[in-house]
Amino acid sequence: MTREKSQAQILIIDDRPENVDLLTAMLLQSGYQHITGLNDPRLVTDYLSPIPDLVLLDMRMPQRSGLDVLDLLNNTLGEHCPPVMVLTADSDNNLRNQALCRGAIDYLTKPFDHHEVLQRIHNILHFQFKTLKERDQAARLQMLVNKQTAALRTLSLTDPLTNLPNRRALVDAAERQLAKGMVTVFMIALDGMEAVTQHQGHLMTEALYKHLAGLLASSSVARGRRIGVWDNTRLVMLVEGDITAIDALAKRICRLLSGHHTLDGRLMSMHCHVGIAQAEGEHHDVEQLFRQAILAIPTDDTEVGHYRQELDAQSQREHMIRNGLSPALEQGGLSLVFQPKWDLNTGTMVGAEALLRWRHPQLGAISPAEFIPIAERSADMIQLGDAVFSMALRALVRWREQYTLPEAFHLAINVSSQQLRHGFADSILARCQALEVPTQIIQLEVTESALIRHMSVALKELQQLRDAGMHIALDDFGTGYSSLSYLKQLPVDWVKLDRSFIQDLASNAGDKHLVGSVIDLAHGFGHGVVAEGVEEVGQQQILQRIGCDQAQGFLYAKPLGTEQFEQLLQTGCECPATAISAPVSG
Repeated sequence: MTREKSQAQILIIDDRPENVDLLTAMLLQSGYQHITGLNDPRLVTDYLSPIPDLVLLDMRMPQRSGLDVLDLLNNTLGEHCPPVMVLTADSDNNLRNQALCRGAIDYLTKPFDHHEVLQRIHNILHFQFKTLKERDQAARLQMLVNKQTAALRTLSLTDPLTNLPNRRALVDAAERQLAKGMVTVFMIALDGMEAVTQHQGHLMTEALYKHLAGLLASSSVARGRRIGVWDNTRLVMLVEGDITAIDALAKRICRLLSGHHTLDGRLMSMHCHVGIAQAEGEHHDVEQLFRQAILAIPTDDTEVGHYRQELDAQSQREHMIRNGLSPALEQGGLSLVFQPKWDLNTGTMVGAEALLRWRHPQLGAISPAEFIPIAERSADMIQLGDAVFSMALRALVRWREQYTLPEAFHLAINVSSQQLRHGFADSILARCQALEVPTQIIQLEVTESALIRHMSVALKELQQLRDAGMHIALDDFGTGYSSLSYLKQLPVDWVKLDRSFIQDLASNAGDKHLVGSVIDLAHGFGHGVVAEGVEEVGQQQILQRIGCDQAQGFLYAKPLGTEQFEQLLQTGCECPATAISAPVSG
């Protein structure tokens, strides 16, 4: 006996008892076991729990028409409405069309061939059970993804060493509080951690940091306040709402943490300084608030410092950078360097990331991490992005003419949120076509924040580029929204793990677990994974063991000027200095 016959719940709705009896007998004889008959269609809602797998419905019924029953089923059950097969003596084509428009799967007029009816019922139920199974599997998969997403989000907001809120969690909390009122940031600098690392090693430094964080979090100073980790030498205390005696509170923190601490029989000395910044109202930039607190950390023997406007010399520097961007674009003051990307299985170079460099006439070399955010807040970002793409295309044209590029070679080019506008894809494809550059050797890197900011437009433009053969990489994964649901819906081929997840990989089990989970899930969605900021052999070996596909970082090569990179192309793209070997088991 088939599964359909042994399990199927069939509801027959017909106002004539003899018709219900006839269909019931026919179905029983064929092997169906769970059949319910209903002569009064007004009672149909009483027969929908459990939801039947198939409804056999008459059309002409005095109490309630078959069309009304179809409407009732659709309105009551929605997407869970079972398939409906009409068996009626009415051959009116208009009625037939109305029934089919209301969702009826089949429409047969009496008299009908019993064998044909049974075969159609079998076909409908077979498809229904297949659909229900697929729906159940999809729900289970979604439940698993949601569970793992929640677990990863918890990990991404928690410092694995101390189990305290990390930087992202602190920023989120401060942002939420700013929408309600006052926020005071105590940026707690732990001076002496570097000396502990030099004399006692990283493990003892981590133990001391964990001890100090726990000491603060469990103290009366922290009661009712949020304590978190900013980086490996600074803690943060957030105070929500109005606060009095700020200096006294900060000095209590210093007295608690400064002085001598004994761990594993070793005596270590620590000095604490606190920088304080306050803001009120959602119009304040939460990142600026934390930056002000950092600027307020005293650099002398003073324990406590407050943010003051004269400390903000950075704004003057930013002004100089902003004013220098346009002349640099017009006069060709910008250049590209190229950081190679390596296959962790073969040790061969598979591409490079194009990185922008700028030497300011007064300020000297300026990091893109400094001037690109400034450009993004000005009108120069689109022009800057266009300049980068033009320089990258010219480099690709030259390399294809002069060198034999590896088959999998691609050049990664960063794209900002301002560039992801209507017409971006058409412009990029036209420029590639004009220079006869194959789209397959270009990879566009976009950040999570850039995608979220203009989601609908970004999806359309990136999908068009991906359809044309370009590779799309989700850059700095883990530093933005990091929802795994985005991995399913975004048109990306690669996920780039931010260097913040890699830097402590060899010494931090929490980071290893988090990175391994992300790699497994990314592979599950069909995406490759690239690790940024690989600087140690130990990091590489762990990445190989947990299945990372590619890597880039100072372990292999710093960003190279055009001439240096072309020398690398000429030597055959083998990994210099540190050869990538097979992963170490364990």
